Amino acid sequence: MRWRKRRTAASTSTEVVLAPRVERALVAIASHAEQLDGRILRLERRLDDATLEFPTQEDLLEVRMHSAKVAAELARVTVELRAEIEDRVAASAVKESRLRTLAESIADLSDALDTTSQDWAASA
Repeated sequence: MRWRKRRTAASTSTEVVLAPRVERALVAIASHAEQLDGRILRLERRLDDATLEFPTQEDLLEVRMHSAKVAAELARVTVELRAEIEDRVAASAVKESRLRTLAESIADLSDALDTTSQDWAASA
């Protein structure tokens, strides 16, 4: 008959016994992992903020289209204003001609009147 050895409870346990150095190393690794996780989260937040703040290619195209529309509208208004100014200048040229003729007539009439200093004294 064979006698078998009984196994003790300590040998059947699956407990891992860590040396103090290994335990400190694991704590340091866990601490560094937590710091890295925080840094990664901050970088992700900064990246998200950067994508929201900077204009996209679509934004630039939209601004260029808007400025082209404004430039076209400005050119159209400039042409209209020049035409209106020319119309007003032409209309005022006719009036200016009539006023010049009237002023010349008045000057001719006043030259025909006696305007000596004695005439002024008599009219006062």
